[in-house]
Amino acid sequence: MKIFKIVFIILASSTYRCSDQETVDCKKVDQELIGDWKGVANYFGPRQANGSTHNFTLTIENSNGCSFTGHTKYDNFPTTFNVSGNVDIFGWVTFTEVSIKQDGGEYADCLVRINSSSRCNQWPDLRWKEGNKFNEARFRRDPYILIGKFERPNSYERGWQILNGTFSLSKN
Repeated sequence: MKIFKIVFIILASSTYRCSDQETVDCKKVDQELIGDWKGVANYFGPRQANGSTHNFTLTIENSNGCSFTGHTKYDNFPTTFNVSGNVDIFGWVTFTEVSIKQDGGEYADCLVRINSSSRCNQWPDLRWKEGNKFNEARFRRDPYILIGKFERPNSYERGWQILNGTFSLSKN
């Protein structure tokens, strides 16, 4: 029985992210991150967004080791977001749309037009709020690819208002 417990503890404490996989060299990744990453966001939530997509570009302008900054721009929409992110030692990439870089008015105009934050916190207007977190993307080379999930976690929104989905980005 003790052997079973020991084996269980060893297996439970090692995850696919922390196994004997290669670690990344932040000095090398630093230069590889910079540039335009183009791809698509596929929405699952809220329910009204399910099946919707947006083509977008993540432009990484600055990288310092495994941390980076830049912005996201979505095709056919003027709003752009400032982005801050990092790559962990195992190559997992996380970035967040931390603030609005250029306000195209998609969300702000809704507030002026309708004067109801509860109505503007519905699809599609809620997409244009900052705070979207992109994660669970493994940094891959040859070709450069990021495939992961996104969500805008917000304790003030109800479950049916939470924006989430998957994304894929590639860099030439």
